[in-house]
Amino acid sequence: MKLPVNRHRRLSLAILLVTAFALYVLADILLNPFIIWTSLPLYLSYYFIDRAVSSGSIKRLYAAYGFMLAAIAFSVFYHFTWYTDWQGTRTGSSTSALIFVWMPVYSVIIGFVGYFLASLPGVLAERRQG
Repeated sequence: MKLPVNRHRRLSLAILLVTAFALYVLADILLNPFIIWTSLPLYLSYYFIDRAVSSGSIKRLYAAYGFMLAAIAFSVFYHFTWYTDWQGTRTGSSTSALIFVWMPVYSVIIGFVGYFLASLPGVLAERRQG
């Protein structure tokens, strides 16, 4: 089955751009070059979706969207807790901002959990298709 190439690429790009803007706003820093690093899961998400669309694999597309959903959910959740200072996330320690050094790595790990979990229904969808 042929996947609608442009639709998936446009949709994922729109989601990722909106998410990058949200992460920038939630970081609450006017000039934030570190957003390039904290957006790492977004770049990987687009790469996985682009590769899945290019390959035509429904399973890989499901898995890529699973990665994107899990990685974005974790990133946005942590940025939101930082922005709202939920339970002292921001002000609880003088070194609390160091989480942004490791947060993209954590997001990628959680994204791969989503990748695996979403590939399971992708296998079923691929079997149904052909």
